[in-house]
Amino acid sequence: MLKPPVDLVTVSREYGAGGSVFAKQLGEQLGWPVLNYEIIALVAERLNLQEGVVRQRDEQPPGWLDRIASTLLISSPESPMLVETSGVMTPDSIATAAHAVIVETAKSPPVIIVGHGAQYIFRDRPGTIQVRLTGTIESRAQRIVARDGGTEADAAASARRIDAQRQSYVQRYYHHMWTDPAIFDAQFNTGRVTIDEAVRLVAALIESRGARK
Repeated sequence: MLKPPVDLVTVSREYGAGGSVFAKQLGEQLGWPVLNYEIIALVAERLNLQEGVVRQRDEQPPGWLDRIASTLLISSPESPMLVETSGVMTPDSIATAAHAVIVETAKSPPVIIVGHGAQYIFRDRPGTIQVRLTGTIESRAQRIVARDGGTEADAAASARRIDAQRQSYVQRYYHHMWTDPAIFDAQFNTGRVTIDEAVRLVAALIESRGARK
């Protein structure tokens, strides 16, 4: 069956597997823009928040403190609370804004989109390639230390924590497993396959289908 030309790539990534580097290099090779860290700035502008506030909550589900705060903001008719809630920031509002930013950006392809459950937003969209980068905890910890410093033990702990947050994020907002292999067209273990190799393979796949410029 003839496949449509590719004009959108989603990149799912375990923390420390090199997803941002992969997306940047693939974008440079194809001449396509990349939507990655830019999501934070666009969400902050949309919600009239500081970028630091969005960065702290980006790709995270509500924690228990958020759930308690949300409960306290809901008052009963018998005891109304004089609290203005229209401008209250929650992880849900950030996730909703991120979804909107991603959908709007995809209206002007080609583009490469990193994280934020994009593989499920565009799972049925023609002309989309879904890529996932994984790695052993050891290889990812080494990459994190090389990038940020610190110890491999601390890096491994951060990787496990952030992976769990991303899994919970996708589960909450898209009702699917973050790691579901059936959703991806290509998956690479970057502890065994280099980022450069992964970029070349995905670029070849895209170009074989007649990538849209």
